Order: sequence, then C-alpha cells, then structure tokens
Amino acid sequence: MKQTILSAKQSELLERLIIKYQRIVTSEQIYEVASVDWTQIQAKKQIASLVENGWLIRVKRGLFVISDLSNRGFLSLSPLVVAGLLNRDSYVSFETALSYHGMFDQLADKIISISKKRYKTTKVGNNEYVFVKTSEQFSFGWEEFSVDEELVRVATAEKALIDMVQFHKNKYSIDLVIEKIQEFQEMLDMEEFNNYLSKMSTTTIKIFGLIFDLLDIDSSHLQKKIINLKGTNWMIPGDRKFNAKWRLYYDEYFDKYKIGN
Repeated sequence: MKQTILSAKQSELLERLIIKYQRIVTSEQIYEVASVDWTQIQAKKQIASLVENGWLIRVKRGLFVISDLSNRGFLSLSPLVVAGLLNRDSYVSFETALSYHGMFDQLADKIISISKKRYKTTKVGNNEYVFVKTSEQFSFGWEEFSVDEELVRVATAEKALIDMVQFHKNKYSIDLVIEKIQEFQEMLDMEEFNNYLSKMSTTTIKIFGLIFDLLDIDSSHLQKKIINLKGTNWMIPGDRKFNAKWRLYYDEYFDKYKIGN
C-alpha cells in the first residue's frame, strides 16, 4: 500500500525542490537539494521510495514531476508539456494540436509529435507519446505557447492538418482533414496554408489540391507548383479513381464532399 504521509525530511526535500525548481526536476537537481540530509546513495533510495509512493512521477530516465496530495500518483501535467519534456526537439501535431486550437473535441490518448530525431514511443500515465521522425525540410509550422508554466511547441491548425496527410496517409486521416477544413474554413489562414503546402511533398500538394477542389476552395496556387511535373501519384496505395487535373489516383469515397452533391 502506498504511504500517504511523508517523513519530515521527505516533505522538506519536496518543498525545497518546488521552491527552487517548481514541479519538474531532474535526478541531479534532487541529489543537489537532498545533499543537505543524505548521501547520493541515500538520496537514490529516497527517490525510489517517493516514486513508489506516488510523490514523484517519472516522465523518463532522470526526469520527474513532483505530485501533490490531490493528484498523488497521477501525472497532472498537460500532455503537451509531457511531450516536450520527453523530446525537446519536437512539436505536437495531429489531433492533439487540432484539439488545442478548438478543432477536435475527442479526448486523445495518443499524442503524436513531429521530431527531427528518432525517439521511441513512450507510455506515461494513461497516454502514449509517439514521435514521427522527419527531416529539417518538413519541421516547421509550429508556435510556442505557455502551458502549466512551461513553453510547449504546437503545430498551427494548418500545419497539423498537413502533417496528418504528409506523415499518416490513410482513409481515416484524410477524411478527418477534409471534415475539419470544411467545418473550420473561416478560421483557417488559407494564405499560410498554401505557403506551408508549397514546401511539402508532391503527393501531399496533389492531395490537398484535390481536397480544395472538392470543397470549392481556390487551388490555383497549388496547381502552379505541380503544373510541369509529369508523374502520377496515389492518395493511398490501391486507389483506382483517376483525377486528370492532379494526375492523382484517389478513392471515390471522397467524392461525397464535392460541392453540389
């Protein structure tokens, strides 16, 4: 059974850590503050005890969040913060970013970030944190916000929609992207949207060109980007319906969005 009462020294340790570093602390910081009362070996045992009893929550090796009585044993930090703590060189995208911008109201237990370096999928609390590795070329379109007193990187709404197609092409993701553009078109910055798209892969540009046409959105900017390209692309491997304007095979399922249907 987890202990609900801290020893006087444990309580003092946590209080001093919060005063000096707030709620997010490293092993080295704990050892430094604990050195008043314990050797490093003793402090290591105290860390293990505090983790076991829910007062310290391990985010990753050497990084902890200090709990409190109401949330003891549960990670109360925003998933946006946790994603950044796990991998500083990344930004949160996909549904979680859309949710941050008020465009997705379902609670996601998988937080997907775009990262310039490889990082393993990690389970923290009830959430799974997935990091999609990409090159410098596609790592843009995010902004910094303050959440739980920490700076977090979150994709703009436009880039989150693009990332879902660029990095996760399937029927579900494309369907969701079309629905969100259709529903939130007035709040999207279409000039920025087109600027972002001009930097993406040819297939992604063609897919959004087709999406814009279906929704009666001006696609001329995108058409200029691919007008001299001869190749043919597939929205999703195996698609059979051909769109001559974009030289793109797609699933006729998406014709349901065509204006006038």
